[in-house]
Amino acid sequence: MAKTIRSPEIAVNNWVNRTSAATNFYVQQVQAAAWKVYAASNQAEANFATAMQQVIANKSRQAGINASSDEAWKQGVATLGAQRYPQGVSAAQPKMAAVMNKLIPAIDQLRKSLPPRGVAGSQENINRMVNFVTGLHKQKGQFKARGVPK
Repeated sequence: MAKTIRSPEIAVNNWVNRTSAATNFYVQQVQAAAWKVYAASNQAEANFATAMQQVIANKSRQAGINASSDEAWKQGVATLGAQRYPQGVSAAQPKMAAVMNKLIPAIDQLRKSLPPRGVAGSQENINRMVNFVTGLHKQKGQFKARGVPK
């Protein structure tokens, strides 16, 4: 006897129901996984470079952009993103605090080390701005919240 092919509606409903029931399994599998050793390997980097060259050659990124619409992502924001935004901000609060605890003192220290302001539009003010931006740029990468759990 031939197997009956499901309707799209049944397939989607099964997927939704079974996925929601598998949440604990999903979390356990993620906790048991280790990806960084492979992802940081030379082979992974070579695979990535090859894949990116194919993307560039095939203009896949451009094709994907052309196949999408502003309306689609705006609708996604309106229906899901807006609801999830506060939760995401709340979850990221420890990382934001870790970054700000590094960034704000660095900005304050740089600001205090700048020469006095000059007249509006003066070369002294332009130099202050350049010194400030250069000082922050020299610290690039030091403000990340690595190791801070969400």
